[in-house]
Amino acid sequence: MQSNNVDNKLLDPEFETVPVPKEYRKPLASVAAVWFGFPMVLTSAVIGGVITYMLGFKTGVTAILAGNLLLCLIVGSLSYLAGKTGENFAMTAQRTFGRFGYIVVSGLLSTVVVGWFALMTGLTGDTMARSFGAPLLLMTLLGGVLYVAATFIGIKALTILGWIAAPLYLILGAVSIVLSLKSGNTDIINYEPAAGAGLMSFGAAVTLVFATFADSGTMTADFTRWAKNGKEGLLAAISAFPFGKFIAEVIGSIIVATGVIQNPAANGGDFMPILSGQGALLSALAIIFVFINLGVGCTHCLYNGAVGFSHMTGKSMRSLTIILGIIGIIAAVSGIWNAFQSWLELLGLIVPPIATIIIIDQLILRKNKTNETAKWKPLAFVAWGMAAIVALLVNFFAPELSVVAFGIGSAAIFYYVGSLLGKSSPNEAAKKKAV
Repeated sequence: MQSNNVDNKLLDPEFETVPVPKEYRKPLASVAAVWFGFPMVLTSAVIGGVITYMLGFKTGVTAILAGNLLLCLIVGSLSYLAGKTGENFAMTAQRTFGRFGYIVVSGLLSTVVVGWFALMTGLTGDTMARSFGAPLLLMTLLGGVLYVAATFIGIKALTILGWIAAPLYLILGAVSIVLSLKSGNTDIINYEPAAGAGLMSFGAAVTLVFATFADSGTMTADFTRWAKNGKEGLLAAISAFPFGKFIAEVIGSIIVATGVIQNPAANGGDFMPILSGQGALLSALAIIFVFINLGVGCTHCLYNGAVGFSHMTGKSMRSLTIILGIIGIIAAVSGIWNAFQSWLELLGLIVPPIATIIIIDQLILRKNKTNETAKWKPLAFVAWGMAAIVALLVNFFAPELSVVAFGIGSAAIFYYVGSLLGKSSPNEAAKKKAV
């Protein structure tokens, strides 16, 4: 009876500082909808198309699959943990980085995702202006207000958006493929990189696939803490990685392989221009798609940021949604969102080690069961810092390699070895216990 009352409320409590109670946990389909619909965004089609243009269809799709499997490993592990505990990302990070130390980690990621909210809100106005000739400022403001309103409702709104966004993406993506095949090349399997396009390595493509969801993927607990248990949290993540994101990116790959996209090195598999000139019905659906599609990314990122700052400040998620949303909208309408992307992508390179350290700590070593009152946990910061340096060095001096793979691998090694070296000997442990 209580769960029915919960389902009938418009504004449920969001449990910013405590684990989600069992009676508020949601069915697998609802949690999966939150994640499955998230990567079903136009950005995924763009990325899939760019990779295919640079590497060819077969190699490009293989790189896309590899990046998604890596996301599955990291996001799936964190989601399993979140489903078990019901804790959001900030609470999870507190166990590994310390009662005060988590603020550094949670603060960084919460700020980065608000930056992504601003970027995608600005992209809403830009897309509407370029594709349909709509007023840039008005469309940016409209999109921002709608996205803040949806995020204010909370996890329920994210679920509903997921149910709408994923099918709409699949339908319009399929229509775009059919239209592209009619006017373009049909031998997509044997599509080869364009002359002079081989500027991207296989490893760099894997990094690109992973990096687009490094931030919210690390903060997956904000979404999957609503799962009934660890298994369902894992399954919800798997619905997105590899399945949802892989499908979304391969749609872009197919469209580029048909040869109908102008300047695919920049536009990738963006299929909005294909739809915009196909009559009133498809054009209307395309306009709705822009707001729903970018709205999924915006609401998820703003939700991550609001939940994170809520735990750090003690303020409610909904009040912070309004505050952070206004900041993001101002950044979007001012145009400075154009300068965000390169910085956000660079910061994304130092994020995967955070997720790895939490996984090693709480799922493999299970160190979180002890010393939970520590304000700072230096080993976690040392391992993160060293792994971030490795990732950045690879990025600047060997970008043909997979930066995220090196960041994840080095973080696991640094933290695991550091934990072994830091263990007290039996005699020392006995002395501490006696004291």
